[in-house]
Amino acid sequence: MDKTMDQAGVERRSRVNIVQEKCRERGVDVAIFTSPENIYYLAGLDYEGYFCLHALLVPANGTPVLFARSIETPTVLRQAKDVQFIGYADNDDVPAAIASQLVAIAGKRPRVALQRNSAFNVAIDAPLRVALPNAEFLDSSGIVEEMRMVKSPFEIEQIKRAARISDIMIAAGIGTAGNGVTENSVAAEVYRAMISAGGQSPGFPPFIRSVDRICEPHITWTSREFKTGDSFLLELSGCIDRYHAPMARTGYIGPAPASASKLSAISNQAHLKALNALKPGALASDVHAAWRAHLHASNALPRLEHCGYTVGISFPPTWTGGPGINSLHGASTVQIREGMVFHLLTWITDDAGNDNFLSDCVLVEKSGGVFLTISPRDLAEV
Repeated sequence: MDKTMDQAGVERRSRVNIVQEKCRERGVDVAIFTSPENIYYLAGLDYEGYFCLHALLVPANGTPVLFARSIETPTVLRQAKDVQFIGYADNDDVPAAIASQLVAIAGKRPRVALQRNSAFNVAIDAPLRVALPNAEFLDSSGIVEEMRMVKSPFEIEQIKRAARISDIMIAAGIGTAGNGVTENSVAAEVYRAMISAGGQSPGFPPFIRSVDRICEPHITWTSREFKTGDSFLLELSGCIDRYHAPMARTGYIGPAPASASKLSAISNQAHLKALNALKPGALASDVHAAWRAHLHASNALPRLEHCGYTVGISFPPTWTGGPGINSLHGASTVQIREGMVFHLLTWITDDAGNDNFLSDCVLVEKSGGVFLTISPRDLAEV
């Protein structure tokens, strides 16, 4: 057996044990998880079939039960070896089948914890309450998300591999950009580099934008040609075994205006202020305060009111980790711990109409934050 797969299996079994212990502590008979990230974390199912309803039932004692479409049986049997699999046809009443399984596990008066922060919860919440009128329904949101915040050494290695691919992708994109080159040509080279380096398809596509489209955060390339004097942005992430390492760099076709270079310097300095504050024991709000203080002193205008968020496992349509995002913002009381991984970012603008977006994947070690993505952070000029 592949050592990576074996280690992942060992960790998943340990995670399930922890969830079951939490269920017993809370008097929960069965916890149900429906977000792709949580199912993958506990059961190991890594594929593109999450557009349909999935539900992982974790009983306080015993083997977890996974509901997914019957057509996915070969994939589930190969990947999710430590669960009981129940496949359903597209015309089946899935909530009724889940209700029947809950009764089989815990009787007609089960205490069930549903993952209410998941979009898929909508499909089963009301039907389960109708099918099980004597059940007590609680919330399982946050149980697995809290566990996922601190990465194991094995997980950190996957993120480091993803970070190396992110750097390769950035180098390919910047190296391709130039006068007369189209945005989609840059995208093609970024994808070529990503796939050649062993990367998986990430949760978000690479965001490749230029000039007046830079301020639109979640759009990507067009067939537009770069021209000398244009600004451009590459925000992207490598992905290995669903672990992500996002980063962003800003550049110019030809020499950058002096005002843009000044903004880049401010962005770099704010980025380092946040990194230096990212120490075990600090609060997320402390990191934000250090970052915000530098921007305020520099008269820079932030596009975002946070300077990053936790990352790790993620599935389309996001690399932010699905529900339960923990951002570095001014009101956050989340404590920074060794083993956390962040997409640390600074996106600022000025009165001259310049934008600078700088971001990196950062690991919190015992001594503080360290960059996992290492591409040059100065404003690119190509």
